Amino acid sequence: MRQRRGAGRWLLGFGGVVAASGCGGAGAYDCAEAVACEIWNEDGTSNGHCWGQCVHAPPDSFGAPMLVWMGSEALAPASCAELVRVVPGTGERIPFVGATRSLFAWAMPEPAHDCPPCACTAPACALPQTVTARSIEACGDGSAGTQTSFLPPAGWDGSCVSPGTVAAEQLGSLSIGPAIWEPCTPIVAEEPPQPLSGGVGEVAVGCSGVVEDELCPGKGELCMLEQQPAHLPDGWRHCIVAEGELGCQQPEGGADPRKVFSDKLGVFYVNLVTVPACSPCTCEAPATSRCEAHVVAWEDGACSDMLVSIDVNERGICVVPEPTSSLASVSATWLSNEPGTCKPTRGKPDDKVNGRAKTVCCLPKVLEAL
Repeated sequence: MRQRRGAGRWLLGFGGVVAASGCGGAGAYDCAEAVACEIWNEDGTSNGHCWGQCVHAPPDSFGAPMLVWMGSEALAPASCAELVRVVPGTGERIPFVGATRSLFAWAMPEPAHDCPPCACTAPACALPQTVTARSIEACGDGSAGTQTSFLPPAGWDGSCVSPGTVAAEQLGSLSIGPAIWEPCTPIVAEEPPQPLSGGVGEVAVGCSGVVEDELCPGKGELCMLEQQPAHLPDGWRHCIVAEGELGCQQPEGGADPRKVFSDKLGVFYVNLVTVPACSPCTCEAPATSRCEAHVVAWEDGACSDMLVSIDVNERGICVVPEPTSSLASVSATWLSNEPGTCKPTRGKPDDKVNGRAKTVCCLPKVLEAL
């Protein structure tokens, strides 16, 4: 039988490790004696080092190294039984020591639904909604003077209206608000997300084996016992797993990049539940639009004694009427009533996710070929 040097032994398991000591793992050797223990193959030769895979110790936020398989859920291994070591000289296949399944999580699936159709209300041009008299004979002056509002009714169609009367001493200048472009708003069909034919989701299956320290030549390295890349079935990788969505470690301080878990296999979810949802429908403003009106202010309340007549665009305008004039009514007609057409953009699948996230980081694939 092959003997193992008795440095610390760690039974892999995400979130914790269990230690034993001695060459046989039963406390038969103290630390000094353990250093002298060697590994012997069944054919009598001595390895004197890790008979498995040496890796750098993972960051504190990750659990102990393990073997992870990723692929279609339909092809996922049901257990860790397919993980074996090959006995030198005999070819006998023996299951890894202590290999137990410690991870089964789902990758975020591609949305298997489409979102309902989206439309937009028509944009519109609106006549000026504000008319303001100022007591000073100036436009754009820093001093506003006394202001008197002369407001047309909501939804004004341009017909003659008389909101009140502005006496001559209050009417030094007259500001007319802009012809307004009123935007369109989204209209979403009252129907749930439409199902599509979705493929089989991907899963990550993790198997914990045995990890020991002081069997590898590098400082801070761990030995994944009996877990050589050459003996792993297709699809299995040397990996570490952490709770939440994290980044993977990168080689630092001259560390061998082949032994660092720098390859992010992805984020997987334990007890994954997805709820179909969609991002909001949006409306793109038209490339061109034009809203321009002709506004007439009148001295009398019946729109018969003209005060000023002027064109108003989206910037509005200010005029200085004749002195001693008064204001009693206003009317308007459209010069250009071309609001354009909005382009709708339907929502995109944006599913809500429930589940515990697990980040899986693995050794670079180049290592698997060594």
